[in-house]
Amino acid sequence: MNNDFSTTCFVCEEPVAKDCLRNPSINLPVCEKCRGTENEQRAVNELLEGMADGFVCGCI
Repeated sequence: MNNDFSTTCFVCEEPVAKDCLRNPSINLPVCEKCRGTENEQRAVNELLEGMADGFVCGCI
């Protein structure tokens, strides 16, 4: 897996131009091929799910 998110599509991990479109939910680059697809939405959901792993609200 390539971790250079600034130059690869976060869905298919193919190289993209520096001025490519970005997903508005997570601000990562997405190529024209993946833009608006179910794969893009699935990748967004997976990334957002993983953001809260290990965190617990301290107000309880």
